[in-house]
Amino acid sequence: MSKFVIGLLIGILAIMPSLAMAKKPLKVQMMTDFASQENDDPFNIATQFLLDIEKQLNGAIALNFITASRLREWQQLHAMKDVCLYNKVKTPDRLENALFSTSPIMAFPANRLVVYNHPELPENISLNDAVNKYNLTIGIASGRSYGHEIDNYITKHPKSFMSLGGTTGAYRLSQMLFQNKFDAVIEYRSVFTSRHGTDPSTENIRYLSLDDTNQTVFGYIACSQSEQGKQVIALFDQALQTPEIQKIIISSHTQIFAPPEQALILHALQDAFNVAIPAR
Repeated sequence: MSKFVIGLLIGILAIMPSLAMAKKPLKVQMMTDFASQENDDPFNIATQFLLDIEKQLNGAIALNFITASRLREWQQLHAMKDVCLYNKVKTPDRLENALFSTSPIMAFPANRLVVYNHPELPENISLNDAVNKYNLTIGIASGRSYGHEIDNYITKHPKSFMSLGGTTGAYRLSQMLFQNKFDAVIEYRSVFTSRHGTDPSTENIRYLSLDDTNQTVFGYIACSQSEQGKQVIALFDQALQTPEIQKIIISSHTQIFAPPEQALILHALQDAFNVAIPAR
C-alpha cells in the first residue's frame, strides 16, 4: 500500500471522532410545570412548538420532557447545566438567573381576574380594590409569574392571596373556585375556557380586566446559565427566526384565540418576530 493511501487513511481515522462529536445532539432536559388536561390547551400547543423547533434544528438538540412543579423546575435550572424551561415570562429577577430566548414561543392576552358568582363586580378592577374594597379571596399558583405589575402587588401584599403548588396547581385552583373556596383566581381567559369550557358552572364565571397590566404577555424559553445553555439558547433563537417556525406559531395562535383577542395577539407576535402577518 502506498504511503499516500496510508496517510489518507490515517487522516480519515483522525477526523472521524470529531465528525461524530459534531453530529452528537445537545441533550436538553425540558422541565414543564404543566400536566396536560386537554389536547388543545395552549400549554400543550407550546409543547408542540418545541417539538417543531427540535425537528427544524435537524438533530442539533434532543429534548427530554420532565414534569416538575414550578418551584422544582427553577431549582433544577439553577442546579444543572442542561435544563431549559418554556412558556416563561421574563422578569428582572429571572433575567439575572437564566438565559432567555430573544423571541417568544407563546403570546397571551393579559391575565384576567376570573370570578365565580360575583355579578356585582365591575368589568374593570384593580387588585387593590378587589382585595380591600370587595374583600375577595384570590387564589394564585405558587412560583408562577403573572407579569411584572401583578407580581409586584402580590409580593407587597402576600397575605391577600392564597397560593397552591404542584404540577396541577392551576387546575386545582379553578376547581376550588367552583367550590367557592376562593372568590377569584388570576388566569388567562383562553386557558381557563379550554380547561372548563364544557362545565355548566362556567355560566356564572366572569373575566374581569385588571387595571395597570400589559395587554399582551409573552412566554419565552429559559435555559441554565452554562456553556451548554448558551449553545442551546442560540439554537432556539436560530429556529425562532426561521419563517417556517414563525408561520407555525402564528397560525396556531389564530386557532387558540377568538376575536377581538386574536387580532391583539397576532399584532403582538408580528412585532415580536418583526414580520408582516398575511391578510386572511
